[in-house]
Amino acid sequence: MKDLTQQSTQKINLVGKLLDATFNKGKLSDGRNYERVNLNLRVTQTYNNREETSDIPVSMFAAEYTNNGSLNPGWKSIQDLKEMKTVQNDGLANADTIRLSGVSLRENAFVTKQGMLVDGWQLGSSFVNTTNMADVASFIIDIFIMDMRPEEDRDGDPTGRLIIKGGIVQYGGKLDVIEFIVEKPEHVDYIERNWNPNDTVTVKGRIRVTSVEEKTSGADSSWGEDVPETTTRFVRELIITKGDDEGKEEEFAYDPMEIKKGFNVRKANLEQLQIDAKNKTNKSAAQAPATNASKYSWE
Repeated sequence: MKDLTQQSTQKINLVGKLLDATFNKGKLSDGRNYERVNLNLRVTQTYNNREETSDIPVSMFAAEYTNNGSLNPGWKSIQDLKEMKTVQNDGLANADTIRLSGVSLRENAFVTKQGMLVDGWQLGSSFVNTTNMADVASFIIDIFIMDMRPEEDRDGDPTGRLIIKGGIVQYGGKLDVIEFIVEKPEHVDYIERNWNPNDTVTVKGRIRVTSVEEKTSGADSSWGEDVPETTTRFVRELIITKGDDEGKEEEFAYDPMEIKKGFNVRKANLEQLQIDAKNKTNKSAAQAPATNASKYSWE
């Protein structure tokens, strides 16, 4: 069976209009210059019999020179990106269609100012170039199935979708845990009958990053005209549209005991992340200047 020294296979295709890009420069501890980019890619693609537009954030990072002193191709790619046309500056019709390569999917966990742990995912890329290819945001990834459960809405009612929690082995034996979604009822039915926790499977699908407007009624009385409230819910989902018929044979599957080791390390790291955030908050509170509680008087 496979252990944590063997990375999960990832093949991610990202092609779309360059929406915008921000660039930040800095220096590494060894004095080398680096540049970090946060860009958004507008992708319009059709799957599951419907067209959908996503604005997908992607990050890039590269030092100017490699460890052996040669010019870093990733740095050169970032400089080329600066010359490309964006939707923000040049309009949708004139913006460049770009293809990102060397893309990886990673877990992204952080603690909010309110002390809540948020666990999601992010995409990073190494290279970018212009292209005439059709828009696409897709993935092919080997995952270790850690859990499968029916999705429920805020009221606890089933949505008909299936959530699969997948373990992805990254470089250096790091285990990321990321949620995937299965939408079509026939796909949900097949997976529930043929896939099991502790299976290793290849999943294929689409990347969705969009927003949904939801209208709610705040009426709790029997008279007058209601004023509906509209809120925007941001959606970041990895939609599985195809996969293996069943779990992989032992030779190509991850050892559950190895995954458990990686999971325990991840759990400890997340706990430390929360402790560090709490300590930082307490330190800031202790250093905050005293305020005059009686600054305002209502007497």
